[in-house]
Amino acid sequence: MVKWTMVCCAVGLGLTALAGPAADASEKFYQAIRNNRLDEVKDLVKTSGTDVRDRRGTTPLMIAAAFGSIDAMKLLLDAKADVNAKNAFDATALMWSVTDLAKVRLLLDHGADVNAKSKQGRTPLLIAASSNGTLPVVKLLLAKGADLKVAIADPTTTPLAAATNANDTAVTRLLLEKGVSVKGPDGLMALLSAASFGNVELTKVLLDRGVDVNAKSPPLLGGVKNGPIELGLITALQLAVVSGSAETVKLLLAHHADVNAQDVRGMTPVMLAVAQDRAQPEVIHMLIAAGADPGAKSKLGETTFDWARKFNAPRVLKQLQLQPATFAATRSEQQTPLKQALGRSAALMESASGTFFVEGGCASCHSHNLPAAASQALRAAGFTVSDEAASRGSKEMRVAFNAAEQILLQQIPIPGGIDTMQFGMFQMVTDKMEAGWTTDALVHSIAGRQMQDGSWQFPGVIRSPIEDGNITRTALGIRALSFYAPAGLKKDYNARVAKAGYWLRKQRPLTIDDYSYQMLGLKWVGGDGAEVSKLAAALKARQNPDGGWAQTPHLWSDAYATGQALSALHECGVPATAAEYQRGTEFLLRTQLADGSWHVRSRAPKFQPYFQGGFPHDHDQWISMAATAWATTALAPAYAAAEKQVASAK
Repeated sequence: MVKWTMVCCAVGLGLTALAGPAADASEKFYQAIRNNRLDEVKDLVKTSGTDVRDRRGTTPLMIAAAFGSIDAMKLLLDAKADVNAKNAFDATALMWSVTDLAKVRLLLDHGADVNAKSKQGRTPLLIAASSNGTLPVVKLLLAKGADLKVAIADPTTTPLAAATNANDTAVTRLLLEKGVSVKGPDGLMALLSAASFGNVELTKVLLDRGVDVNAKSPPLLGGVKNGPIELGLITALQLAVVSGSAETVKLLLAHHADVNAQDVRGMTPVMLAVAQDRAQPEVIHMLIAAGADPGAKSKLGETTFDWARKFNAPRVLKQLQLQPATFAATRSEQQTPLKQALGRSAALMESASGTFFVEGGCASCHSHNLPAAASQALRAAGFTVSDEAASRGSKEMRVAFNAAEQILLQQIPIPGGIDTMQFGMFQMVTDKMEAGWTTDALVHSIAGRQMQDGSWQFPGVIRSPIEDGNITRTALGIRALSFYAPAGLKKDYNARVAKAGYWLRKQRPLTIDDYSYQMLGLKWVGGDGAEVSKLAAALKARQNPDGGWAQTPHLWSDAYATGQALSALHECGVPATAAEYQRGTEFLLRTQLADGSWHVRSRAPKFQPYFQGGFPHDHDQWISMAATAWATTALAPAYAAAEKQVASAK
């Protein structure tokens, strides 16, 4: 996952904390609005008026626009709330409501400024275009005078770029009909986004309008504490092969896309086509037939053949005339006793999580979100975990996302995108973190990034196994919205969750990540017991004779897949005393190393600057830490069951 150092957007704005009656009244308004206690809102209006401000200058009407019901908004507007009030970031209620047509209509009918612009350069039109399925809102804003030129934040942040990044074909076509130009960076970003989704219709429209098929993104897209992020010089073809859309790849090749173009890492389209669990042999065949060189080397000296061996997919290996790879799992000399195994892994994760945060300058899924979940599982099982280990994750999530509230409410992309947000919320739910501004801003942004078909996607990103696919993203979206939906938006969020569940039911899982999260997602959406049991049976059937699970059918058992499968099964009702659970436990205890870790080899194309994050296994350290977290989470219930058995025997 993209690492994340969050810079607070409040810096330089001179924000000061409010104290006394004003702060108290603002908090009361916030709680009453998000919990849809309308009588309380009425009383607050009588005693405090409608222009109460929090420390960011946010008004009750803005709170209602983002987190409340339309009834709360009507109540405030009837009481003469200022429809164009701005907070310290120059955000307005209209900006925060643009995924809800009824709210937008209400605000416009009361004179909302359709061309208001925040200090981050966002307008209602630009924010609306950033969400999939907002064609009626965009049409209404344009009809009310929204200016397409005003809605440009910078050359690569325009309504056109936003609409294609949201994969909204209808909005993109409308903007093009309105005369939006595809020249320069705007057209390039639009083409890259269309290709990354495998949207052949939009890709064709943009190519037909003259966007250069071989244009490249800037050399570098930013940096972190330890150096630049190696993402840059990316072409549409490189993203299309990741999408898996053979039709889009065929179209780009027909327009003479450079089949051997290298990104800043030296990765070529055929390398990227192979370096994923969902590799499409048809795509690989087209690339090689068009002249792709599978022997070309990246800057790390890796070829397409090297990547094919990492994923070991038979059809891909056959295409490249390679023999399947073999691998013997790293094992300790003898099976580690359960309590000792947990003590080792808990101590190692606690130490490494702190080191990673200091050395890397960020919180991450592999070093914070998943280890935090493991700490909670250990505590639930009665295993002693330090207060520091148990609370560190929540503290770091609060620090990171508290600074991002205003960014999230304006749908400004953050490093790691939807994956950063959803894994952060995965941890918040696990920690039972209290709902508040941080969680509300997150679910607001997550809801705004849902596709019309109900799924959540992160185009151009498949980094096995953590950022593997959209089944995982959609399940985590269900969990976040189900757990943290404000009462005032419950009806809308329930509809979103139901739509996500419908999409999830139609998917065919490939990886253990898919199997686990499809089952969990349908449990979280409220699927019936028979449905979840059927999926659990399918996951159990993937268990290997050695007791472990492999990430894909073409690989070997490892701690990541085994820990994840057991954890998912246990959450869905499989007891730790079940035969398959016991076999999985034995596999994990046989394969833990003396330092407390489980070693899993990385298969994800790298773009982060390397540094020692406090966990063993060098370039495999991040996936190995995630694997150790999953393994620990899975072993915790086995420990609880063993302790219960000992107590019963006394």
